[in-house]
Parts: sequence; C-alpha cells; structure tokens
Amino acid sequence: MFDPERIYLNGDPELLVLGRPSTLNHWRCQGEGPPFIRLGSRIGYRGQDLLDWLEGRTVRPANGQTVEA
Repeated sequence: MFDPERIYLNGDPELLVLGRPSTLNHWRCQGEGPPFIRLGSRIGYRGQDLLDWLEGRTVRPANGQTVEA
C-alpha cells in the first residue's frame, strides 16, 4: 500500500485511502491522525509512519465474527 521509504506529500493520490485532504488537515489541526513532517510550507508523511499508524488502527475481533460498521 505505502512504500516505507517514500515521503508522500499532501495531495498525492495515494493518501486518498486515508481520507480527503481536508480530513488530513483537520486531523493535523486537532493533533490526530498519522505523524507528519513539515517541509517548508508543504506537509509530508513518511511511508513507514503511515504503515505503522494503520497497523495501530487494525481491529482484530477476538471471536472471529465479522464486524459491521
């Protein structure tokens, strides 16, 4: 999904899997979401940070049943 060696810049299409750019902006302003880095006036996300963040949000039901949203 994400290349751990790459830095994804805000607006890269791969980030849409996390949400719209406005969602990522909201998370940053609220101190939520994946870790990010400032590159001058641009925002970047390390691929490994994105993978780690997604792993931390993984839900593994203990009883083996499907979880519905």
